[in-house]
Amino acid sequence: MKYYNRGHHIDNLYDEIRVIREQLLNRIEMLEDDVDYLMEENKYYSKEIYQLQNDINSLLADITRRQTNEGLEFKEGSKKVNKKSKETP
Repeated sequence: MKYYNRGHHIDNLYDEIRVIREQLLNRIEMLEDDVDYLMEENKYYSKEIYQLQNDINSLLADITRRQTNEGLEFKEGSKKVNKKSKETP
């Protein structure tokens, strides 16, 4: 029959728990650093997306305005052409 020293066994268990605790604390610190980095990166990309949306909206407004102006110019041009053709015998 083997004799187990309960005090020694408990000390070993306590040491293992301490090691695991340290590992977990280190991992938590690493994860917190990762979260900080990702939040900064998210903030950067959010600004970039916002700027792109504004640029797209500006371009769309510019295109719409040009199409409207070209449409008006075309109508005015047609009126002039029609008027000239009526005036010309």
